[in-house]
Amino acid sequence: MLVRKLAAVILTGAVLFNITAAVNADTGAGIRFKNSVDISHCDVADYDQITMVDHKGNPIVISVSGGSIRFTSDEASSVVLNMRNCSRNKSVASKNTMDHSFVFDAADKMEIDDVYYLDLKFRSSDTMIKTDSIYIRKDDTGTLRMVKSPVYDFNLERCKEMWTDADSLQECLEPQNDIESDDPYVISVSNKICEGLDNDWDKAFAIYSYIVENFAYDDVQIDDEHYAYQDDAVSLLRRKVSICEGFSNVFVALCRAQGIPSVVEFGVTYSFAEFTSISSNREEEWPNHAWAAVFLDGEWRFVDPTFDNHNHFEGDDHESGTIRKGSAEYNYFCLPLEMFSMEHKICDADTYHSIESSGSCGDSASYRITRDGTLTISGSGEISLPEGVNGFRRVVFEEGSNITSIGNRCFIDCDLLTEVILPDTVTRIEDEAFNTCEDLHYIYLPEGLTYIGQEAFDICDELTYVYVPDSVTTIGKYAFDDCPRLILSVPKSQRNVGEYDYVPPYRLIVRDK
Repeated sequence: MLVRKLAAVILTGAVLFNITAAVNADTGAGIRFKNSVDISHCDVADYDQITMVDHKGNPIVISVSGGSIRFTSDEASSVVLNMRNCSRNKSVASKNTMDHSFVFDAADKMEIDDVYYLDLKFRSSDTMIKTDSIYIRKDDTGTLRMVKSPVYDFNLERCKEMWTDADSLQECLEPQNDIESDDPYVISVSNKICEGLDNDWDKAFAIYSYIVENFAYDDVQIDDEHYAYQDDAVSLLRRKVSICEGFSNVFVALCRAQGIPSVVEFGVTYSFAEFTSISSNREEEWPNHAWAAVFLDGEWRFVDPTFDNHNHFEGDDHESGTIRKGSAEYNYFCLPLEMFSMEHKICDADTYHSIESSGSCGDSASYRITRDGTLTISGSGEISLPEGVNGFRRVVFEEGSNITSIGNRCFIDCDLLTEVILPDTVTRIEDEAFNTCEDLHYIYLPEGLTYIGQEAFDICDELTYVYVPDSVTTIGKYAFDDCPRLILSVPKSQRNVGEYDYVPPYRLIVRDK
């Protein structure tokens, strides 16, 4: 099964990157990957400073001017800075100081045809912070320039959907599917975590710390084809074992329960070296990772609890596995976009709202997405959405349209979609059309539908009831696989549906006709 294998690859990639983060923690540099940086894709940035924050919001500014690097802070101490070249992963200069601020002369240690990164470690507000996500190079005048991620400009554009007006922020406090911020249990856990705290910075960090310290990354889930895993916040707060999307759902649910606007984000994660050296990584828009953003002090800030969590759930299955404890870190809490982009490409920056867009979705069909998350389809014939168009929550077929077929992979991985009512004109649902629509609760299949393709609804694990009309003559293999909650009603002619499924529907109703 192609998608099942792809899902395993995606999850493996997320785990690999989590392991890479652990390597970075142990070595301070993750130097195994730096020597594959392609300098031709290390463009200089139009900014000359980056402002980090510690967990209380205190700024730490790293800037370049002339031939020097400047470190400015009122709180940081125990600073250890190593400047390493990417060509040989060699430290060419270092600084070790208790000073809050200092200037580091670096130009005479650098070559024009190389790129350098700052292996930086310091303590601020009683928390150790480590990073190697600041890159610099020297131009032919001897002036230091910051290097931007190959996906920084892409991320900057995608983040335009992260509005800061009062209405949008209020909407980012609302409960969503799998983010049950209004659930009494979620509220009680959030209140306990944040007990005695009186500002949003402390609350957000306490929630982040709770996840990276108490949850475990689910290595078992990667290879398990016989169990459907849930990623809703309520379930995960009880089990405390998940993958990246679950961590993000829990973080956002707990923050929203405290009145802190936050959103889950989806995207692509690779190392900076992998972004610079492999063009397909830079162009990829098929998400392989999830994280979150939180609104603090008037700005959206990026957090990735997966990268700071080093506990692993290991074993043969979800019931008998055990947790291997690691040491929590706090390096990916509230990173600025300049640094976050070194390892993250943001495909969907706000999974509550949508990017307004429109375009073609077939030879005679078009689509339009509005900010409220509504996809409107009009026209006729077969529809197939362009790759990467999946950030919407509802689908509307315009009155008078004559859509006859839902094309191959049309709605694949539309993870926010909860309900679909297909028009009576639809006669075919092609292979993988709704595959991995993990939040899809209900779909209406019209009388007159004749064909449901292979894996059409595979991994739609929240589907609860589907009535397959008598007109259907063909249901492909794995069409409703991995739908453990599903009550599936089929005509007698389709009584063998699901015989090859890894995770069959909860109940199969075979009608007499």
